[in-house]
Amino acid sequence: MNNKAYKYEKYMRKLPYIKDLQLYKAVGMTLYLIIDKNRTLKFALSSASTKHNFKPKKRIEDLVRIALPDDFFDKRQRANAPKEKREEAAIRHQMLRDMEAQADLHINSMREKNE
Repeated sequence: MNNKAYKYEKYMRKLPYIKDLQLYKAVGMTLYLIIDKNRTLKFALSSASTKHNFKPKKRIEDLVRIALPDDFFDKRQRANAPKEKREEAAIRHQMLRDMEAQADLHINSMREKNE
């Protein structure tokens, strides 16, 4: 008996009831490919739509986006970025925070002068 636990099953529980069996299978396959196999959304949608003969892909995508957290793809994209790019972005964000803090101090000092 196959007792392997798949991560995508946790996300399948978040879905509303899907009456159409072909759509349900296509959504399940899409989530499996995205989460367990780390495939792109476009590839997963195309594969599931073809295999389960379900059109339009937009209906599958809508249900997949309901099941996944809003920031799922952003987090995965950041995690897959090269380390150098992540470090550069961290430095840029720190510099931006420092500049915003300096701007706030400047504005506050100007307000104090006017009072």
